Amino acid sequence: MLLFALNKPRSQNFFQYLSKALILTLSLVSSAGYASGGGGGGDADISDGKANYFTLEPAFVVNILDGRNMRFMQLALDLMSMDSKAIEAVQDHRAPIRHELLMLFTHRDISEVIGLQQREKLRQEALELIQATLAKYADIDSNGKAETKDGHKYKTGIQEVLFTNFVIQ
Repeated sequence: MLLFALNKPRSQNFFQYLSKALILTLSLVSSAGYASGGGGGGDADISDGKANYFTLEPAFVVNILDGRNMRFMQLALDLMSMDSKAIEAVQDHRAPIRHELLMLFTHRDISEVIGLQQREKLRQEALELIQATLAKYADIDSNGKAETKDGHKYKTGIQEVLFTNFVIQ
């Protein structure tokens, strides 16, 4: 004999309502964080002549081919530059940079990303693509040199692309 009976439609409605409320809350919180500067690496203490890092957010999620199957690849990237102008240019031109990177990462074969040498090649291609995009949109020369007020010389542009997360499912 069943002592407690659950009204299935009511409990399903409750969980649907709860899940929608949770999704809405999370999306509002993440949107607020992105709009307040938390969604792009921020610009806390950016200066010339020292390593400055910028996180390209959100992470890239793309399809990759594994024979006849589709798999997903998620990449999180940080950029390193000694040049504050390059970091500002990345912030200003995030859309074309993300577009070019998305085109680079999408629909690759798994053999192109599975090994360490292949990932290093992909990292180098991403760096060259970002440098070319910044040259086109912001006239940033990644082969140039500059000097701080105290005489310290440093390279301009973006010097490194760092994979901070690389997942294939």
